[in-house]
Amino acid sequence: PGAPGHAHWRALCRPDAGGAAGLLSVIVDERFAPAQVDAFCDALRLFKIGYSWGGPVSLVVPYDLAAMRGGWPAHLARGTLVRFSVGLEAAADLQADLAQAIAQALS
Repeated sequence: PGAPGHAHWRALCRPDAGGAAGLLSVIVDERFAPAQVDAFCDALRLFKIGYSWGGPVSLVVPYDLAAMRGGWPAHLARGTLVRFSVGLEAAADLQADLAQAIAQALS
């Protein structure tokens, strides 16, 4: 609900809080090999491996941008990008899932 007319948006997705979105990407520090990032994604229990945008189930996909093609800006060419599509699971459950996968694969 990224519409200002929706009660949830008015309560939680204020413009000063960054608005509303369920799709985000992070670039994992280049000290972690792509295989470690793959292991992190595989260790997730609630986030499933898959491509989508806006569905009810949270999804994750790792991308080794440098291996895909050249010409990326320097900040994108280093490390592995992980794309998350956040579904309808409880935020606390997703946070716990991320924490356990980080502890298992990236610590």
